[in-house]
Amino acid sequence: MSSNPSPSSTPRSDGCTLAGALSVASAVADGVTIVHGPSGCSHHHVSLLLTSLLDRPGGRLPVVLSDDLGETEVIFGGEDALAAALDEAAARSPGSIAVLSTCVAEAIGDDCIAVAERVRSVPVVVVPAGGFLGGGFYEGERAALGAYAALSARLPVPDRGEGSVVTLVGEKNLEYEADRHAAELGRLLGRLDLGVGLRFIRETSTADCGLLPCSDLLVLREPGLAAVAESFPVRPRTPRIRGFPVGLEATLAFLRSVGVALGLDATAACEAEAAHQDAMLARFGGLSGSRISFPDAPDWAVEVADALGMTIHPAGIPVPIPDPAPVGTAGMVSMLSRWGRVL
Repeated sequence: MSSNPSPSSTPRSDGCTLAGALSVASAVADGVTIVHGPSGCSHHHVSLLLTSLLDRPGGRLPVVLSDDLGETEVIFGGEDALAAALDEAAARSPGSIAVLSTCVAEAIGDDCIAVAERVRSVPVVVVPAGGFLGGGFYEGERAALGAYAALSARLPVPDRGEGSVVTLVGEKNLEYEADRHAAELGRLLGRLDLGVGLRFIRETSTADCGLLPCSDLLVLREPGLAAVAESFPVRPRTPRIRGFPVGLEATLAFLRSVGVALGLDATAACEAEAAHQDAMLARFGGLSGSRISFPDAPDWAVEVADALGMTIHPAGIPVPIPDPAPVGTAGMVSMLSRWGRVL
């Protein structure tokens, strides 16, 4: 439970902690998630999750159960309800089970860890996700990543194959472009004869999470994940890149950073990617001379506008700035295509 002395000072701008935890736990491909709380908590957040899947044809529907805490459990405790839900989940023979607590469960003091420890047939992770009692979406996301990282240290190590294991950490699972961003990173790594070895966690099996301790390089989705990555059970001094590359130069810097981290010469890779970027800019040469405007003027957007010879002016035509920011050279192609439609 949060130690925050006043509910009025609890940050609420980024949504519920449960939503963040669910966005991670539901991305375990062979997992079952139990929401330990009232059915309304599950309904609200699963509805959000399913809505995000509508634009992804063929996407996997996660298995989410609720132990449906009601008035009786609030008064006498909900641990028996959780035990029954765990039995139901285990009967499905999943790779793992996630137990996500809620405001109600934490307020009545249920010991989710003790109940989960009774399950021997399948790994169980417990994620404190007390909703608006403390924290928000990102705290829930990070708590879930930390819980699965701890689980990874207890799993058998799968066959890692040959070469370095590059692990993507904390992809935004509710983000429409998440898979495209991962594909772009895979393309960039391919210039160094590497690939994405583990997506922690996005459509990853429980067994594959056992690769995390073998990681040779962690690529964090954003700098804010640095603190949770510090607790990962990886080898000492495992290098990490603190964010996905955004912008033309940042994409080349990403290749150089991967090279330095893994002891590879990235010169040829950078030259090839720079040539690819030049060809991309030539493709949008018709935008040259356009007068545009956009909010906040992020450096990476100014960079690509300058490279195309566009003029940034308050009276220019407003062009859209993607949020989250586009990743790699492919992200710039997508953004410039949108600019072209506006102009």
